[in-house]
Amino acid sequence: MEFSTNQEEEIMIEKSIEESIVLSIFDLSNQLKKIGDEVYQKVGLTTQQWLILLHLADNPNLPFFKREKHKKALMASELAESLNVSRANITNLINVLLEKNLVKQYEDADDRRKKRLQLTDEGIELLNRTQPSRLAVIMYLTEGFSQEEKETFLRFIEACMNKVTNEDEKIKSFHQLLVEA
Repeated sequence: MEFSTNQEEEIMIEKSIEESIVLSIFDLSNQLKKIGDEVYQKVGLTTQQWLILLHLADNPNLPFFKREKHKKALMASELAESLNVSRANITNLINVLLEKNLVKQYEDADDRRKKRLQLTDEGIELLNRTQPSRLAVIMYLTEGFSQEEKETFLRFIEACMNKVTNEDEKIKSFHQLLVEA
């Protein structure tokens, strides 16, 4: 698409499938967060608080559990890592869930300095109550795709996540292009 600007220099951006994929993932992520915020606001939660509940429920579909093997209940630091938020942010999110009696905190049996988190009965009930709506949205978003297409898409997303999380230094090296330009 061509359009006129008042800029003296021309912007050098060309259409590419690779960039379209990445920008579409950004857009999809933003739209899913918006939908999540609208839905979970009805039960008094944010999307991030709801994701914490899914983590504490050991949802096997979360990428975190594919990357990290856990035998014990999660700690706040592990949730912060998975959700890519600061320690202060995760503390605030958890405090709200504690106040709502959706999660409880207890001392680790092996190291009393560590605090582990688990769902309360109210937290479990809330997840069970929201599950049909959540699954309906997921099924709607993925309908019309064959099982093979879904598996291919998941492999692509997982490969991208692997590059982002395990090749952080490689990705940061691309930012040197900004300095050199």
